[in-house]
Amino acid sequence: MKPSAIQFFSTAGLFASILLIPNLARDEFGSTNIEIGFIVAFYSLALFISAYIFGRASDVHGRRMILRAGLLLSIISLALQILAFDTFSLIIARVLVGFCAGMFPSALLVYVFDAKGKIGRFSAFGSLGFGFGVLVAGFIGDFNLIFLASSLLMAVAFLISMVLPFGKEIHQKVPLFPLEIMKKNFPIYAAVIIRHTGANMVWVTFPIFLEDIGAEPFFIGVIYATNAVVQFTAMQLIERFRSTYLMAAGLILSTTVFILFTRIHIFWEILPLQVVLATAWACIYIGSLNYILVRNPEKGTSAGLLQSSISISAIIGAMVGGVISYAYGYHGAMFMAATMAAIALALFVWGDRWTQKRFGNSYIIRDA
Repeated sequence: MKPSAIQFFSTAGLFASILLIPNLARDEFGSTNIEIGFIVAFYSLALFISAYIFGRASDVHGRRMILRAGLLLSIISLALQILAFDTFSLIIARVLVGFCAGMFPSALLVYVFDAKGKIGRFSAFGSLGFGFGVLVAGFIGDFNLIFLASSLLMAVAFLISMVLPFGKEIHQKVPLFPLEIMKKNFPIYAAVIIRHTGANMVWVTFPIFLEDIGAEPFFIGVIYATNAVVQFTAMQLIERFRSTYLMAAGLILSTTVFILFTRIHIFWEILPLQVVLATAWACIYIGSLNYILVRNPEKGTSAGLLQSSISISAIIGAMVGGVISYAYGYHGAMFMAATMAAIALALFVWGDRWTQKRFGNSYIIRDA
């Protein structure tokens, strides 16, 4: 339970901080949609770099140091966001948070896998933390108090990590640029980048979209929390299915939901679609984790590359999404997201067949 508790509180802290960043930027600092896109993109860039560096570092130097350092630095960076006073200073604050937040997730994930824990259950507590965090943010409402609450939640995760038992750790030699790992996991990394780039074109202005169709801050939190609760349930139920089936199902559902988003006119209509979308992401995330963890001895590096794939899609999606929503409105970004999810599905199916022919089944360590 200790790793799951760390996952819960650290995710809650990060997402409480994230939820109303677009609203803070627009309402307090006068940022445009394009500038909001850059705020999100630079955060994701820092997360991308950090996840790549420290995912590999957890294989080379061990999990304990990376996990605890990342959590401690995240406490500080989350609190420092209260010092932001304009768009540029908010970008700097978010970059700092992103770099610290990218340090520890791969180390924590691999700790659970090595202990033969259930990845679905562990990941589900991240979704539950996401839901709790956004509800906290929606309930508090005040931006500075939200940042302080985020820091306190992260502090709880850090304290739990200090009593987490670590056995003898096996250090591995991993090249600085692990090309062979990228080739093995190409279908996952490529599909996640494409699908999630489209999704982030929507998410970058989604709280503002909800606000514009009548949602108050608390209900915005409820909408996000609904997604999280469904993810928490779904992730624990679907882990027994094959990773390839989960990926395909998640991409099909994503395509459908992003199209249906364009038919929403009143904020409460989004709730049933959030249920379907949460199931879609649960399938993609658990499917991708199981796919890479059973195929690679360098689990920290491969998991870090998955996190980097998610982050780089957030960079591209945030920047492009801000422009698309500015030029073509919210629906333009939603239609683009649906198209990209469909492309990701086709690429995943082809890529999985290619890797099976190239590598065979010999690189699978433990059956998913």
